[in-house]
Amino acid sequence: MSDTAHRRPAGPAADDAATAPAPRAVSPDPAPVREAAQVEDRAPMGMAVRVFIYLVAVHFISAFFFLLFYLGK
Repeated sequence: MSDTAHRRPAGPAADDAATAPAPRAVSPDPAPVREAAQVEDRAPMGMAVRVFIYLVAVHFISAFFFLLFYLGK
């Protein structure tokens, strides 16, 4: 048996890659502070209109079903 069987290969050691610390994650720059005039606290107008229409439509359909049950008695 020779000593060459247990030698490490030339170049970077295999153990160094396994024990090296993981690279640190670079945190992104903090977002710039927005002025109060640019911040929107409400939903877009189109979405509010759609929600209103859907709610009205659901109530009309519910009223129609109640009417059908009332007339079916």
